[in-house]
Amino acid sequence: MQFASGPEQAALASPEQVNERLRQFWRLRRHAEPSEITFADQYIDEPEITPVDSTKTFVGTNGTYYDEHWRFMEWRNQRRNWNWAAASSFGGWLAYRRMYPAAALFVIWLGLLVALAANGVLLWPLVVAQLAALLALGGYGNALYMMRFRRAALEAAQGDGQHQDRLDALARSGGTSRLAIYLMGIAGLAVVATAVGVTYWVRGSIVLNY
Repeated sequence: MQFASGPEQAALASPEQVNERLRQFWRLRRHAEPSEITFADQYIDEPEITPVDSTKTFVGTNGTYYDEHWRFMEWRNQRRNWNWAAASSFGGWLAYRRMYPAAALFVIWLGLLVALAANGVLLWPLVVAQLAALLALGGYGNALYMMRFRRAALEAAQGDGQHQDRLDALARSGGTSRLAIYLMGIAGLAVVATAVGVTYWVRGSIVLNY
């Protein structure tokens, strides 16, 4: 019989962690079994557990991917989970998934980088900063999206109407928007143009004053 070495023992979950994961598993299985418990009942009762099928209702396109990844994150108690679409779309994923405040902040961030570049800041630190932002979005995008889902799910669960009415409300609050991607691109170009224009206007004013 072989026993785990020191590093391997450190990597093993503690009995408390195992028990908690087992409790989460059985709660999920209980919710998956046919019963009279509705989506609203189970979410209000245990908001830390993703209700079965409500993820796909909210996400829409590619709902299975997020359903599986969010459950994995809950099971492992993780906040970081890689998402290539979030990392490689320069913020377009945020708009596509209708996380508009985060998308607006990303556009402002890009405008700030362009303004700094136009003011003579070295490019390589700006490139590093942008890569860091993309890596952060790729690593924590799923967690950010799950937070939005939980807020929308709790709001829908506490709403009036029957079970189907609440599911419809959840679906309306989620989904995707290709139009938002185009609007974000236009907004990004406008912010960049404004940043460059203001930079050169300020430079011109300084030159005229001298």
